[in-house]
Amino acid sequence: MKVLEIIPSGDACGAEVRGVDLGEGLKDVVFDEIDAAFNKHSVIVLRNQSITPEQHIDLSDRLGGIVPHTFSEFCHPDYPQIFRISNLIEDGKPLGYEKAGVTWHTDQSYIETPPRCTTMFALEVPEKEGKSFGDTLFASTVAAYNALSDDMKIRLRGLKAVHQFAARKRRLGRESELSEAQKLLNPDVVHPVVRTHPFTGRKCIYVLEGECTGIVGMDDAEALPLIKELSDHIIRPEFIYRHKWRQGDLIIWDNCALQHRAESDYELPLRRHMHRTSVNGTSTF
Repeated sequence: MKVLEIIPSGDACGAEVRGVDLGEGLKDVVFDEIDAAFNKHSVIVLRNQSITPEQHIDLSDRLGGIVPHTFSEFCHPDYPQIFRISNLIEDGKPLGYEKAGVTWHTDQSYIETPPRCTTMFALEVPEKEGKSFGDTLFASTVAAYNALSDDMKIRLRGLKAVHQFAARKRRLGRESELSEAQKLLNPDVVHPVVRTHPFTGRKCIYVLEGECTGIVGMDDAEALPLIKELSDHIIRPEFIYRHKWRQGDLIIWDNCALQHRAESDYELPLRRHMHRTSVNGTSTF
């Protein structure tokens, strides 16, 4: 019988879970331990996995069920619950979404009930001369909140920020990638500037420059600098865990307790191909 080990990263977030083969299925008691480790560490990695799309979907369902993705053209043709992130080309067309996550963000904060977590399985990782590329950086919004001054914590109480679907694309000069139908299906939403984590009760800063367009009841002259100040604070080096991908990694990250960003430091012929799911969350409070 394998012994489950939880190895913390030593950073503000992150842990490796050892002694688990997802391909063999998970007993409830083992799943509960993994779920507890995830809630504690915010991002966990299970290395050397070999799973089918069905097993990936099953894990996501156990975590809370799958959120449909806005960019459905990049979903797996046989398993639409799975979103493909890839720089590969097949028959002259992109096999997946290549430019995912190149700025700091939390997944789908622009919807009314943002995902609890995201899972990503590494099928191919860009490598050259023994070095991997395309790291993902995770910033703990819990640690960032805890490090705020008491005065700032008081200032943020009760504030709500406006999250806009098109804003991040606009900031990158890529708004033309969005259809009018996608924009209409994703109107502006409002979330607390400081969220309470639904599983741990911990406080998390939940704003990001470029996607948050304002704060309810506050003039932009005050709101936008505050959003920038908080966004810059979240990504301070002491709050960050850098994940260096290996083929067979399965990562689960928390979209309330973290922000993340993917490094775009590779190009073909270096190949990157990932399967991703987004897992249902709860209303924000």
